[in-house]
Amino acid sequence: MSSSIVRDELLGDEPAIRLLSRRTGVSPADVRTLFVQELARLQIGAKVRSYLPALTASNVRALLRSASPIAAEER
Repeated sequence: MSSSIVRDELLGDEPAIRLLSRRTGVSPADVRTLFVQELARLQIGAKVRSYLPALTASNVRALLRSASPIAAEER
């Protein structure tokens, strides 16, 4: 995927990235990195692309929860 496409898509996803950052305490840059990686992974086999932003945000939220020290203590 070209960098201009990623940049344009992320501009639309920036509110979700900021929200995930605020809710998890993870820096926006780190959340953005995870978001880009997960979006690229999901796009590989996607047939319905309109759901990708929501699915990506959900997956990133789950990744951040599982990586959180608090989440690890709660298990």
